[in-house]
This record gives sequence, structure tokens and C-alpha cells, in this order.
Amino acid sequence: MNFGQLLKEARKRSGKTLKEVGQAAGISLSYVSDLEQRRRKAPAEEVIWKIENFLGITNGSLRKAARDENDLQIEVRTIFRKRPELNMQLLRASDYYSEEELTVMINEMLTKKGLRNELS
Repeated sequence: MNFGQLLKEARKRSGKTLKEVGQAAGISLSYVSDLEQRRRKAPAEEVIWKIENFLGITNGSLRKAARDENDLQIEVRTIFRKRPELNMQLLRASDYYSEEELTVMINEMLTKKGLRNELS
């Protein structure tokens, strides 16, 4: 499960609103919403720590998910820097496939290789 999904699930389970989480963490309601919808990357660890405390998360799952996503982003950037032709191939493919279809194909490839299935 990704950071946004974990955050939303924990927030709903605790009965808290987007506004309450934002106030507790010192961020805006819209920023919390963007995090849950994966429109923004995970915030600084200090902010995540505040969210975890407010929502009663004691196992550090949000911080771990954020670190995992950050590691994956670094890995992807490294791959694309080493093989810039992949950028063009992906852009060409996006002309013919929806974002959802591309995500499914990439996830299938990652699964076949035994790698993390992080895209959603």
C-alpha cells in the first residue's frame, strides 16, 4: 500500500477529517488531500511524525511508506538518466495507452521480475 492510501485509511479509521489532520501537522487541508490522492509526494519526516502521532499510528508505517516511495523515485530517476531513450519510448506509448493501462503493464513487468509493485 502506498503512502497516500495508508494515510487515508488511517485517517478514516480514526474518524478524523482532512482539516483536523492538516491542523495537527501544520499543513493545509488541500495538501492532506493531495497526499491521499498521490498528487504530491510525501512530506518531510517531521510532518509525517506529527500525522502518525495525531492518528495514533505507533508502528511507523507512514514513515516507512514515504521512505520506500522516495527510494523508488530515486531508483526510477537513475534508470532514466542511464537510459534516456526510455523517456521517448514511454512518451510514445502514452499516445496509445491510457495512464491506467501503462500502470498495469509496468506493474505486470515488475511483478514478473519479482520487484516491488509500487505503482497505482
